[in-house]
Amino acid sequence: MSGNMNVGRFSTAEVDVIEGNLVAGENSTIKPKAAEKVVVKGTVEFEGNCEVLSTLEARNVEGEGRIRIEGDLKVEDSIELEDGKLTVEGLLQAKDVEVGKSLLVRKNLRCERLDIGGTLEVGGDLEAEDVDVGGSVSVQGNYKGRTLDVGGTVKVKGSAELDDLDVGGTVTVGGGSIKEIDVGGTFESFGKLKFENIEVGGTARISEAEKSGRIEVGGALDVDGSIEFEEIEVGGAVRIKGSAKGKRVEVGGALRIDDDAAIDDEVDVGGSVEVKGELRAGSIEVGGSLKADVCYAKEVSVGGSVETVRGTKADKFEIGDDGRVEGPIVARHVKVGEDAEVEDIYADRLEMDDDSSAKNIYAKVAKIGSDCRVSGELLYTDALEMGEDVKLMSQPKKVDKLPEPPI
Repeated sequence: MSGNMNVGRFSTAEVDVIEGNLVAGENSTIKPKAAEKVVVKGTVEFEGNCEVLSTLEARNVEGEGRIRIEGDLKVEDSIELEDGKLTVEGLLQAKDVEVGKSLLVRKNLRCERLDIGGTLEVGGDLEAEDVDVGGSVSVQGNYKGRTLDVGGTVKVKGSAELDDLDVGGTVTVGGGSIKEIDVGGTFESFGKLKFENIEVGGTARISEAEKSGRIEVGGALDVDGSIEFEEIEVGGAVRIKGSAKGKRVEVGGALRIDDDAAIDDEVDVGGSVEVKGELRAGSIEVGGSLKADVCYAKEVSVGGSVETVRGTKADKFEIGDDGRVEGPIVARHVKVGEDAEVEDIYADRLEMDDDSSAKNIYAKVAKIGSDCRVSGELLYTDALEMGEDVKLMSQPKKVDKLPEPPI
């Protein structure tokens, strides 16, 4: 059919090919005449609620209302429905797609730019360079693109490959590769995830992560497997159900790692630390308790308690007032707070504040405060200074060589 075509309101028209434009009146129906699709070489304009009972191919689509395409929708340039709802029972292809209210595509959706004011639902795969959605996004298949900006929630059942993800609410993905992740609420990945940086206001759960960058979470972080990272900064609690390797960890609450942990720089935790395996770090500062099989660091400072199986080895070790240490301490400088209780100490220099207690002491230089208690040996090589009323199980001995430490 040559030229343009107008279809009146509440009318039904049979169309095969239109060389020009098609104007479909409100509540009109378009269906193919002989072929299995309707082809419009120009622009299709929908003036209200309309239905196309087949695949539709056009250069452009515009208009308003509730639009339903029973087959595929293939558009050479753009789709613009500023105050509309679009449902495509098949697949959708276009360069630019702008829909004011909602877009539902039962199969795959492929475009360059996608702008939806309300909700986006894709029953298959989504491939779009730049996506901006005011409400929610749901993708049943895989998602590949560049940027995704969503005001509400995002659910991708398959994998997601993106450069930048910015979501105000919650995000659930099946894994994939996302360089930058910024989520106001919660983030959850069920498959292996590769990323550079994550910033989440609420809680984050990662099934398994490849080598990553910085992780910043306001609430809690839960990693189901092992993780390698640059930095972790979490306001609440962290649980890693595997090994952890990174440069820096800062946690406001509790840190639990179910395997070994190797942190190049500092571990700074306000609450408790529990490492099922070996803990190695540049420095460790814990406000509450520290538990590990064995601990190696340049500096260790704990306010509450330390519990190890094989011991703690550091350049400098400090336990706070009223603290408790189970397991040997091996360090160049050991400081034991007032009323603290420790077991065996191997040190170049030892300072014990008043009313503290130790089992065995092996030190080059030892300074022991008043009312302290030593229930085992006290051996030193260079100097010993003791306050008043120190209780000793045996007499101090100056020796030429101290026993070898256990670690």
